Amino acid sequence: MVATGMIKDAKAPLNATGPSVCRGCQQGKMVQKPFPTNRDKRQYGVFELLHFDICGPMEQVSIGGSRYLLLVVDEASGCMKGLSAVQFGTKIKFVRHDGAHEFAANSIKTFYEDHGIEQQITVPYAHQTNGTAERAIRTIVTIGRSLLHHAKLEKCFWAEAAMTAIYIKNRLPSPKIDHKTPFEIVYKSKPSVKHMRVFGCQAFILTPREKRLKWDPKAREGMFMGYEEESKAYRVYDIEAGQVVISRDITFDESTFDFSVDRPSDDDEDAELDLDLLAINEDDVRQTVYKKTGKRKSEARPGMSRSARPRTGLEQASAPEHVSNRHQKR
Repeated sequence: MVATGMIKDAKAPLNATGPSVCRGCQQGKMVQKPFPTNRDKRQYGVFELLHFDICGPMEQVSIGGSRYLLLVVDEASGCMKGLSAVQFGTKIKFVRHDGAHEFAANSIKTFYEDHGIEQQITVPYAHQTNGTAERAIRTIVTIGRSLLHHAKLEKCFWAEAAMTAIYIKNRLPSPKIDHKTPFEIVYKSKPSVKHMRVFGCQAFILTPREKRLKWDPKAREGMFMGYEEESKAYRVYDIEAGQVVISRDITFDESTFDFSVDRPSDDDEDAELDLDLLAINEDDVRQTVYKKTGKRKSEARPGMSRSARPRTGLEQASAPEHVSNRHQKR
């Protein structure tokens, strides 16, 4: 300002040679440096680079005892599933995470080294460098929250809502992959949605003939909770038994919601992050939702449909072969 005459009666330092670093200015004004766009321009194949992040602890334990959600996103397809390299003939080469203990423990490092997987640890306190996983978690939580509120369900169903949100998101087109769906990129075919139903709606579960007496009701009332990972079936919350069961013989009423159920006790001891829950073996890299076994007061009756496994990963499910829908009969 002295040189340009903007002020007067001020003396510039005689040895001034240009801008210098001011300690007080740096300590009082320093901000985070901008992040360059498209820093990583390498083109990865499907499941070559996976982004990891954990959301939690949640404010309420889920019906299965979960407090944390581990989300894994494939860089190439945007797919959010727990998929093994063997399934698709692709070797996982890179894992990108924020350096959290659950991703960088010695047992996990040993696994990475044994399988030739390179870790890409993002900059501490810079969430943008792990932006793919961060954005994915925000998207899944947003969709899951909307599912819960639409169905008028309590927060204890957050895990089922989150997994259903992942299932839906994998079947939505994305501009990042030329407006294709992650499902199509992975499976090389367009996804079918004819089996999809409204989350949280009323569902009736068939009790097999062998498991009921002559005058017993043939169906039990429940709530639709999503899609089973391993089989062509649905996950339904059996209201009487107080647990999620897996069945393919379901009748849906997609216009009825608003059920009242008993919530899991918050007195249950908190879930702890256990690296053994990653379920890693020699031929499989499988990501899981961190959980402990939930204990409920109500017990299933003999002859119920198969009880659901606790959520053990980012889902992989397909259309049930047979499904009845009350709306289709009208």
